[in-house]
Amino acid sequence: MGETNMKKVVAVFLKYPEPGKVKTRLAEGIGEDDATRIYCRLVGLVFERISRFSGADSLVICFDPVERRESIEEWLRPWSSAFPGEVIFHPQCSGDLGDRLEGASEFVFSRSQDSLLAIVGTDCVDLDSEVFEQTWTALQQSRAAVGPCHDGGYYLIGLPHHTPEVFREIPWSSEHTFSATVEAAAKAGLQSVELPSRSDVDHEEDLEQIRPQLAPRPCVFFDRDGVVNRSPGPGYVLRWEDFQLQEGIIEAIQAVRAQGWLAVLITSQKGVGKGLMSQEELDRIHHNLQKTLLESGALLDGIYAYTGSHCSYQPKPDPQMIHQAAEDFGIDLSRSWMVGDADRDIEMGLQAELPMTVRIRGEKDIGIAATQTLDSILNFSDLFKK
Repeated sequence: MGETNMKKVVAVFLKYPEPGKVKTRLAEGIGEDDATRIYCRLVGLVFERISRFSGADSLVICFDPVERRESIEEWLRPWSSAFPGEVIFHPQCSGDLGDRLEGASEFVFSRSQDSLLAIVGTDCVDLDSEVFEQTWTALQQSRAAVGPCHDGGYYLIGLPHHTPEVFREIPWSSEHTFSATVEAAAKAGLQSVELPSRSDVDHEEDLEQIRPQLAPRPCVFFDRDGVVNRSPGPGYVLRWEDFQLQEGIIEAIQAVRAQGWLAVLITSQKGVGKGLMSQEELDRIHHNLQKTLLESGALLDGIYAYTGSHCSYQPKPDPQMIHQAAEDFGIDLSRSWMVGDADRDIEMGLQAELPMTVRIRGEKDIGIAATQTLDSILNFSDLFKK
């Protein structure tokens, strides 16, 4: 397989957000509950940046503990559903950090030798296109890539092939972690490229540097069928092959993103609960949707789908999915919009006390007035820019 066809894989190391088990050093200063809340925000920001900037084909979520797999998958679904590629949940193995990193590397390269692997944690949110571009370039040249932190650790390690030596006999969580890793790579015959230096969040004093990233952001919540894609009528879109983007939705999401707002999908897909389609097929539709949108820089930041009575979300018009998204993404609801084609979408926005509800006129009867009514999503960009 040629260099341009190598599979780009990002592996993220994380833990279930249980107070007292995550961000323990940060908790010493601000308390376990606040530290856990910030941890969850950091995790979300890392996934946002991976989806936006990494250009990865696959996302491997290396989680711990293994017995919380179901809860972890549910927690991360808004981001994993929105990743424009393959998503794999893989439990971390036992042992110290080096053992677990080595195990993840072995797992990725055992699945495909034609992989380029970047491993990150969740302490550093400054993962931009520059970092990933330099990483993939180094790996395509058969070199390692290591991103140093100011405290002597590293926030990313990239490998062109499985090199267990870079994870063995390393002084973890010390000022020598980065330098020892680079030295170990050299001894294994692997030259390293040093990525731009970044800061991570371990202690209370580290929070100041990420205040801007943690600040509440406005969002446009988009309904799916009839807004993002053509309405299937009374039925469901059960396959990606039947999914047809609405003309104008790409421009609408581009306009939202250009203003620095978030774009989040809020949808009801009860076909899953009725057994008409699987959760995997719904995920495939959304992954393909994201791939299509990404080509035009119109990526959705998160996806929330009510799939039936078994689902942890509440159905529309209950605003629970909006409130959950606000907590997950740090959304300022007082500046956010709801866009839908049905009364339940508009009522949902009203119950969430959003200042703007926009109805896209379609096949459904109108019983609840929206702030604005448009004949087509084609007209949304002009309204949003006013």
